[in-house]
Amino acid sequence: MGLFRHHRTAPVEATAATAANEDTFETHFLRYLRTFDGTKRDLSEVEALFNELYDDDFYENKNDTLVTKDQVKEAHTRLFEIGSKVTLMHFKQKRPDQIDIKYRIFNAEKNRTIHQLIIIKDKKIIRAEDLDKQEERREEKEIREEMRMGGYPTTRREERMMYADPYMMDPYADPYRRGGLMHDVRRDERMIRRDERMCRRW
Repeated sequence: MGLFRHHRTAPVEATAATAANEDTFETHFLRYLRTFDGTKRDLSEVEALFNELYDDDFYENKNDTLVTKDQVKEAHTRLFEIGSKVTLMHFKQKRPDQIDIKYRIFNAEKNRTIHQLIIIKDKKIIRAEDLDKQEERREEKEIREEMRMGGYPTTRREERMMYADPYMMDPYADPYRRGGLMHDVRRDERMIRRDERMCRRW
């Protein structure tokens, strides 16, 4: 009898633990993202998943305009109508309540990449910010400051792009600590031009 009880209760406990592990924001997000599989459908078919993902108080500051949950719902309705497909590019947890997400949308009208920092509350998205626009504004501000100081914004931007790419060598780390990788490249170019001038003299 004791053995029978053991076999009856073990699967129930395992199922409950599995369900608890799956009840996370990441599972909610991926479950909804998978509904964008290129099939044309009505949002009402997946509205429960949408509401499970977005908080009622959600808003996004986009181009100095607040985008609400209802507006996101309207946009997603259109994406489903034209059979959009979404591919996740990355999902990076920055803090317990902040996630850097990047995904690509394909459909008959356009292909675009969305890069956002989302803030979650109770496993739902409550805030979102466009990281690409944020980076553009930051670069524009730095370029204006450099031009005001008489600097060279193009070179600085190249250095920032190299530094921002996680697959490139850090330009300020060894063996390029003195001046950075871009500095060494420019120095090498100057040495080549000097050698060319020397050859022409001979």
